Amino acid sequence: MADRGPLSLSAGNVLELTPDGVVRCAAEAGFPLAGVRFTDPRAQAPVVADAVRRTGVRLLDVEVVRLGPDGLTDAHRRLADTAAVLDAAFLLTVSEDPDEARTTGSVAALAEVLAGSVTRVALEPMAFTAVRSRAAAERIARAVPGTVVLPDALHLHRMHEPLDAPWPADLVGYAQLTDAGAAAHPGDGELLAHEARHERVPPGEGVLDLAGFVAALPAGVPLAVEVQSDLLAAEHTPLDRAVLLRKAASAVLTGGS
Repeated sequence: MADRGPLSLSAGNVLELTPDGVVRCAAEAGFPLAGVRFTDPRAQAPVVADAVRRTGVRLLDVEVVRLGPDGLTDAHRRLADTAAVLDAAFLLTVSEDPDEARTTGSVAALAEVLAGSVTRVALEPMAFTAVRSRAAAERIARAVPGTVVLPDALHLHRMHEPLDAPWPADLVGYAQLTDAGAAAHPGDGELLAHEARHERVPPGEGVLDLAGFVAALPAGVPLAVEVQSDLLAAEHTPLDRAVLLRKAASAVLTGGS
């Protein structure tokens, strides 16, 4: 596949590591990009910045703002401020607010916090959140200039969205590359959430049409490898896991086995 963007090590693959540890692991495993999750953004930001300087790995995203009906919280603002200070490309955001207009307002408020930085809001639709369709995510993103939609192959599949439907270049900043087993969880949000957080499989080892998914993306967008798997965590060290996932993703992108 031509014109594919760089790979990123998502934080979910190596949850036992500290944020700066994720950056160092990404470098050792051959990823040019990484994503991080913080437990204390302001305290952890300096060591992450140091890891970025030392390794040359750039931050693709910071996770995760979970928007609720009460709008932005101080914790949301702290995370956004940290993402901006670290020059992360995106702030991964999901909504648990069933009111789309209110969600749009919260996304706009979050974008305002990030104004003047390189960081953009990336809204991820999932079947077990309030934004549970591609169309809804696109409406919200188009209503807030600079906001993008974050396509995840597993979530699109579980929302019954076609993986090979083309994406507009102005609405996608990056995408999440993953795979899924054959099991289906129709209409059961708890099971879908459990699958996404514990039962993903490496790219190319499941049932998803990843060739179609990647071909439908705008050329050159980064691909965050996102495989939260209890099985992989039990069988491999974080570094071995990261190397395995980089090789699996690369094989998918080159058409290898």
